[in-house]
Amino acid sequence: MFLKIFSRSLVARSTASAVVLVSVLVAVPMVVLIQSDVRNTRAELAIRAEMATRIVLDDVTNALWDLDPEEALTALSPLRSIDSFAEAVILGTHGERFAIYRKPGSPVVVADAPLNSGANPAATAAAVPLTRQDRTGGSRTIGTLLVRLDTGPTDAAIRHHVLVLGGIGAVTLLLVVLGVIWATRGVTLPIAGMTRAMADLAAGDVTVTVPVRHRDDEIGRMAKALDTFRQNAIDLRVAKERAEQAVASKAKFMAAASHDLRQPAQSLLMLTAMLRATAPNPKVAESARKIEQVVMTLKQLLDELLEVSRLDAGGVTANMAVHEVADLFDALDSQYGPVARDKGLAFSVPQYRAPVLTDRVLLLRLLGNLIDNAIRYTPAGQVQVACLESGGSLIVEVRDTGIGIPEDRLDAIWEEFHQIGNPERNRDNGIGLGLSIVRRLAGVLDHPVKVRSTPGKGSVFSVTLPLAPVEPALEPPRRAEAPPAFALAPTEAPVPAPVPAPQAPAPAAAPAAVTGLATLADAPAKSGEIAILVIDDDQFVLSAISMFLNTAGHRVVGASSVAQGLRAVEGGDIRPDAVIADYHLSATENGLDFIDTVWHRLGLRIPAVLISGRLDGAVTARAAEMGVIVAAKPIMPDRLSALVEQMTAARPAGAAAVVALDIAAPHKTPTI
Repeated sequence: MFLKIFSRSLVARSTASAVVLVSVLVAVPMVVLIQSDVRNTRAELAIRAEMATRIVLDDVTNALWDLDPEEALTALSPLRSIDSFAEAVILGTHGERFAIYRKPGSPVVVADAPLNSGANPAATAAAVPLTRQDRTGGSRTIGTLLVRLDTGPTDAAIRHHVLVLGGIGAVTLLLVVLGVIWATRGVTLPIAGMTRAMADLAAGDVTVTVPVRHRDDEIGRMAKALDTFRQNAIDLRVAKERAEQAVASKAKFMAAASHDLRQPAQSLLMLTAMLRATAPNPKVAESARKIEQVVMTLKQLLDELLEVSRLDAGGVTANMAVHEVADLFDALDSQYGPVARDKGLAFSVPQYRAPVLTDRVLLLRLLGNLIDNAIRYTPAGQVQVACLESGGSLIVEVRDTGIGIPEDRLDAIWEEFHQIGNPERNRDNGIGLGLSIVRRLAGVLDHPVKVRSTPGKGSVFSVTLPLAPVEPALEPPRRAEAPPAFALAPTEAPVPAPVPAPQAPAPAAAPAAVTGLATLADAPAKSGEIAILVIDDDQFVLSAISMFLNTAGHRVVGASSVAQGLRAVEGGDIRPDAVIADYHLSATENGLDFIDTVWHRLGLRIPAVLISGRLDGAVTARAAEMGVIVAAKPIMPDRLSALVEQMTAARPAGAAAVVALDIAAPHKTPTI
């Protein structure tokens, strides 16, 4: 317990250290001084006793020689004047006691105790032999004079001195301990306060008050530094909040700008397609084709800027699931194989099966960007997709024999608008956002991307995918399909590639409650004519799509609002074979609600396409439940024609073109 206290408290450690140090510094000198004083006092008494015997030595010797005890006592009487004198004893030749003399009031001492026997530790004795010349002139010992001095008063004085010194030492020790505690707490309390302040700051509480920051010593300077750190944290938080607001505002702006700019792009695409189809001469057709290319370049730029913005704003999340990698390779081969071969390049994907944990749409987007980039920068040779297992991961590589990347620019290629070998900014080589999008997608998917390259020989981009621990039942292989409109925009300036036509919603079995409802096949219509209801709040887009479909030989009724569209249906102006609806129709109305209302008013589930320049996951999920096809603006004219043809191809048979209404029936939403 004490060790725990010492380990957690600087005050305890400092106090204990001070106590031990002061104790040693006080106790050791005190013991040495006391022992020295005792030794000196004992030695002084011994000398004094010996000197006392010299005073009476001759008289005592004569008295003993005369064997006169009275004379001996008289001879010893001068010893009374000596301080600390206790008794004097005259012993005969054989140690027998001849005479004894005690100072009145002195303590009784064992008179016949041997010298230094320890019988009375409070006495100090001096023994002197008594000698006398005999008749022959020789020296003869006739006895011994033993003088004892009482050391009691001296010992009492010593004990008093010890107590005084001990008290002084204890008081000194106490004062030192109190001083150490006071000094230590003067250091530790501010440090403890700053420690708590730093802990609060680490927890994100920037409102904490830093203590003792007004002191002028080292502690005060430390507190001022901590207060400066706190202020910096406040500034960083404010800057972070502003940056987040700026990113959010940027994302909103880019989304709104993309939607608003795609509207005229959609109109231009439809109008240029009409112009190209009805051009009176080749020169006009060529001009229409160039306008269409310009619009597509604008669309591509808007798509990629919006995609980068959404990735930076955290608007894209990975929907991780187990997918068969062979299906992904088949999709990539279907989409990019014809493009590479049209350019004269060999293109191959591995025949490899393994379950991987990833987001199908985002991974196809990531690998598609790498393949598209390899095709662009490979004048001749091959583009190859390869894979190999490493531990619990699958490494997918995109290899090319292109121009390569200098080593000093391997880091720069991931930056926005950075391109190799395109100083003139030729738009045929893209705009430089493809690899920056790859880097962001790799972060979202947590799939590390690496690159190695040799200038003039080619590059290898590798993506590490986690293998699924258990292979569940996988969805059947599918052909390549464009990413959903809510996920990500197309890759930068994609090279045109044949894209399979989208599948129409699978027909749902009519429930018993509505099996008697008429289908669209029973509605009267002109031979070969397809009736299409188009609704869009943008008059230019509405007019362009309507004119394009009219030119294609379809009967089209356009509506710019929900009320106008419903009036056209209820008033008998049109009994549509299909509905083409924009999603954003007003602040409170949208295309899915309109389609649902039309279905209920007609009692029929007619095929429908939802198009918009800005869609999110909730919208596409609801469209999937309804069985509505989703397409992103601007939709290509040829794609729109293919959709209309596919949706209404089975119209004479009735059941495939229109199915009885079943609101609860789930559908798979084809995505354009």
